[in-house]
Amino acid sequence: MKTIDIALKDMRQSYRSLSGIMFMFVIPILVTVLFYFMFGGANAEEDSFSLPQTDVLLVNLDAGQMPDADFAANGNFDMGQASSMGGLLAQILQGEEFADLLAVTAVSDPNAARAVVDNQEADIAIILPANFTDALMRPGETAVIELYQDPTLTIGPAIVNSIINQFADGFAAAKIGGGAAMQQLAQSGVPIDAALTQEVMVELAQAAINQSDQSTSRLNVQAPTGVDENASLLSQILGQIMGGMMIFFAFFTGSAMLQSILIEEEKGTLSRLFTTPTPVRAILNGKVLAALLTLLVQVVVLMLFGRLAFKIDWGTAVPVTLAVIGVILLSAATGLFIVSLLQNTRQAGAVYGGALTLTGMIGLISIFTGGQASPAIRVVTLFVPQGWAVQGLQIAMNGGGAGELLPTLAGAAVWVIVFVGIGQYRLKRRFA
Repeated sequence: MKTIDIALKDMRQSYRSLSGIMFMFVIPILVTVLFYFMFGGANAEEDSFSLPQTDVLLVNLDAGQMPDADFAANGNFDMGQASSMGGLLAQILQGEEFADLLAVTAVSDPNAARAVVDNQEADIAIILPANFTDALMRPGETAVIELYQDPTLTIGPAIVNSIINQFADGFAAAKIGGGAAMQQLAQSGVPIDAALTQEVMVELAQAAINQSDQSTSRLNVQAPTGVDENASLLSQILGQIMGGMMIFFAFFTGSAMLQSILIEEEKGTLSRLFTTPTPVRAILNGKVLAALLTLLVQVVVLMLFGRLAFKIDWGTAVPVTLAVIGVILLSAATGLFIVSLLQNTRQAGAVYGGALTLTGMIGLISIFTGGQASPAIRVVTLFVPQGWAVQGLQIAMNGGGAGELLPTLAGAAVWVIVFVGIGQYRLKRRFA
């Protein structure tokens, strides 16, 4: 009962602190609300995510001529209707498959096309060289396609670059295959003439056309494994942000709650408490219990707010519960460890403002990078306890099961055991 009384007393004091309420609830919510409006607010939830249409200028200088052969028509383009490879590529870019992504306009002057892009009246200019067909159909011939883009854009030019690379790679492979086939035929003693060369190249070109036709639908947007495909993209983004802010400030809460040990020591109330028949263990356990209960309230309130206000899907019950337990234990254990190293509240301000902020930023790298951090960077985040808390919550939010959480929980448990062991040992010696 003494332990519980001490815990309830510390909790009442924490909820009477305006700064404590700000750090526990107000700031994490305000940061998430800020990002909510930055991403368009309610309008972003109503509209489905779509890529903007890219304005493309196509300058086809290709003067080559396709072989005189009948090519089979395909669903997306017909090589028989194109007199050159440049014309075939124009069919692909202007086809229905890319109508939602690309607005292609054919122009004849490459300098004029570059000027239009410079004036930001178009996003990218594609300039096909005069020997484009010859480079794809004749051995030893090479050509360079020029992509002249607005340097401030990334997604649209990247899409165009990908389409052209796949087109060129398919025919380049056919060209290489044709060269290898002709070499083998020559080694076998088969006489090589122009008719045979054209026949081989036409067959390989037809195969390249079929492959290109099957791959014109190149964008396949999928939700991450375990994530509901119907879930709002905005709610997924806000879930990562609010989860990160919740963990970041939970570590401040854990340390602030246990800082009451230093505050009461300086005020003299802790020494008076030691004169009563109350064991040091019971007093320290009461402080830790207050931190755990306060952290539980903080995390539950923030998660409920995120669910109700932003429709954040935190994951299924068991994994989320395990991840939340990990966040709470890591935060309280870190606070106990830090307090055991401090001598007074003046040191606490510097440590909280410096150490917790730095380690928190390191632990939240995967949040800042939108989950795109390299494996090496992810390993770096695990050098701080916040990194383990973030990893556990992300696994739960991405649909991971309890089994997937076990390695993360094991790593978090090591941090908790070490921090609690050192903290309890130092504080008991200090107040013995």
